Amino acid sequence: MSAPKQAEEITGLLAAIVASSDDAIVSKNLDGIITSWNNSAERIFGYSPEEAIGQHITLIIPSERHDEESDILARVRRGERVDHFHTVRRRKDGSLLDVSLTISPVRDSSGRVIGASKVARDITAQKLAEQALRESEERFRVITDASPIMVWMAGTDKLCYYFNKGWLDFVGRTLEQESGNGWTENVHPEDFDRCLQIYLDNFEARRPFEMEYRMRHHTGQYRWILDRGVPRYSPDGTFEGYVGACLDIHEQKEAAEKVRIADDMTRLLKVQDEERRRIARELHDSAGQTLTVLGLSLAQLVERAQVIAPELAKEGKGIEEVVQQLHREIRTTSYLLHPPLLDECGLASALTMYVEGLAERTHIAITLDVAADVGRLPSDMELAIFRSVQECLTNIHRHSGSETALIRVDREGESVRTEVRDHGKGISPERLLDVQSHGSGVGIRGIRERIRQFHGEMKIESNGSGTSVIVSIPTPKETHSADSEPLQAAL
Repeated sequence: MSAPKQAEEITGLLAAIVASSDDAIVSKNLDGIITSWNNSAERIFGYSPEEAIGQHITLIIPSERHDEESDILARVRRGERVDHFHTVRRRKDGSLLDVSLTISPVRDSSGRVIGASKVARDITAQKLAEQALRESEERFRVITDASPIMVWMAGTDKLCYYFNKGWLDFVGRTLEQESGNGWTENVHPEDFDRCLQIYLDNFEARRPFEMEYRMRHHTGQYRWILDRGVPRYSPDGTFEGYVGACLDIHEQKEAAEKVRIADDMTRLLKVQDEERRRIARELHDSAGQTLTVLGLSLAQLVERAQVIAPELAKEGKGIEEVVQQLHREIRTTSYLLHPPLLDECGLASALTMYVEGLAERTHIAITLDVAADVGRLPSDMELAIFRSVQECLTNIHRHSGSETALIRVDREGESVRTEVRDHGKGISPERLLDVQSHGSGVGIRGIRERIRQFHGEMKIESNGSGTSVIVSIPTPKETHSADSEPLQAAL
């Protein structure tokens, strides 16, 4: 093939890529006159190529933002590139949309700047998500201010930046006085070092913690409070700090108060599970399906490029593999947040898929035995058992050193019995006694809170040859199938 013919073929391929891009790709000269307009530009802005080409780029720029274009053109003339510039543009129907712009200078064969290419990505959904997050945070503040529980939040720097109305009313101080490390001024001198050490040690390890200490009331009296803190993570797993809840337990420091706290924690776990379900659904419905379409489009482009541009096809194949890997990771994350099979097919199917994935990732030989007569259980109960098994397996992987694990779920009288056993290094007698008496460590507290709502019981046995966690939950007289709305598995 001659060089001109090859160049023509490559140019045609690049034109096809531009035409099939989900982003609006527009070119303009140094006077701001539009010289090209791809299909996505028509879809996003509403103008056909015939309507747009030859018009000034301010056709899609709100009048109050015309100065932006003057600045962009000036930077392009200097040969500068503009990356990820967030702004607002106007559609043909007059509606506005949020976009992210990347503008690059276009040069002729001599290197002289003759125009610019602009890639515009519609980020309206992203902006709406950010707005929804802000509104969610505001709702959180409204709810916590109406709650009798004292709530605090700290960032990744360990400094507290939020205290709800309940906390501020208790200490009789302002948010400014409490922020940072100001709250420690209220802690009893005899409790200060222990309290601060627990806070810092667990923060560094990103572990949930619980501590009791005396804090000065606005009346001047030191009152015992129970403080529980848990790490916060974004949907992508990024550590964001801690959130904590405190209760005045001065008059009731015994079991009754702990039961009420456990009730609060159970509700928080339910909220967490509902949020996990929502995020998992959004990952599937939005990101998962978008990646599926992108993967199919890339596959088609690679197939076409095999004939006319093998080198581009090879690069396209690499991009296709990255998209597929991203799709798999999103599917895995969605499943870990909330397994769709739990709603659709029940506990046995959900555990089977989870165990297979975990075994593949960790190389732990996991044996799963779910008795046939277990059947379907109420959805909340199935979720509690699933999370309990999930927590136990996570701890086996992180702490036990065991290369094997056994999971057995069966009916025992009028209860469902779940056992997770490993053959690792076990738990020392002293540590085991602490876990059994306080319910802390190795995720035990979370399991206890989940099964408590069903009046379930948990037993932990451990020695030098391994650890066994046994959870027994009474079944209701009439066991109905899980009634949660099913979440379809990602393609």
